[in-house]
Amino acid sequence: MEEILSWLLEDDNPSVKYFTMKDILGEEIGAKETHDLNREILKSEPAKSILELQNSQGWWYEDNFTFKPYYKNTFWQLYFLSQLGINKSSETIDKAARLIIKHMQNEKGSFHSAGSNSGNLACMQGITLEMLLRLGYADEDFMKKAISFLTDFVYRTDYRCKYRQNFKCPWGTVKILKAFNLIPQDKRDETVLSAINRAIKFLLSHNIVEAKYPRKKSRSAQWFLFGFPRGYQGDILELTSVLVDAGCSKNVSNIKAALKYISSKRQKDGTWKMDFTLNGRMLVDIEKKNKPSKWITFFALKTLLKSGYIKT
Repeated sequence: MEEILSWLLEDDNPSVKYFTMKDILGEEIGAKETHDLNREILKSEPAKSILELQNSQGWWYEDNFTFKPYYKNTFWQLYFLSQLGINKSSETIDKAARLIIKHMQNEKGSFHSAGSNSGNLACMQGITLEMLLRLGYADEDFMKKAISFLTDFVYRTDYRCKYRQNFKCPWGTVKILKAFNLIPQDKRDETVLSAINRAIKFLLSHNIVEAKYPRKKSRSAQWFLFGFPRGYQGDILELTSVLVDAGCSKNVSNIKAALKYISSKRQKDGTWKMDFTLNGRMLVDIEKKNKPSKWITFFALKTLLKSGYIKT
């Protein structure tokens, strides 16, 4: 364990280093150290290359603000940067985020999908809320509108998706729960707590390891491929990590089986490899497929340790 933690704390990936210190080692990271680490992340790959591609007006790829084309435009670059631990303290990040809010959020608070797969998609609403919370906009009025819309959306749809034959969507549920997990405890009203409880109940009501969530079409192989960063799809590691972050116990049989599955994918050297990647579809690649991954290792270890399934 000590050797793997030392590997995660190396300076070549300041993002993983930061999250390992905070979420695995439980270190108190002060304002100055957070600022310094954020600056290191901005100067490191892949963040540096992503930022170098940003237009001076604040956008990436094209002067258009939608969810598509997937993984290339402004929305997705902001999402990837938020996953790396970057926040709105960077002027260029704030400029891009304000463009997204101005052009994509409607008066009800939602971020509407246009063209094919149009409408309010659970997965994209969750991803957007997660991104903005990670960037540090929790106290903004537009965030209050987004949270209000999303809790109402969950109440009305109960995580159902018209593109899944109106079945409840586990991928969408995971994305929304991941976002709600980031809302500070003192800012969670009854509607947020209800949405969290609905998500947990649904995700635990089906076999996680076998991904037996209701659908008419065949089960997606994506469930069994651990990847980072993820788009609208999800996998067993992401799902289990989100449930553990929401407070689910390892003593729940479904969770315990999922933790055992995650542990079984550990390699002999103590790492986990990257099974799935968006490389080639993003503007800038992140890590390499089928190689030991600091990101996947971090998420797997964090989940196993936080749940109490393993000890340091």
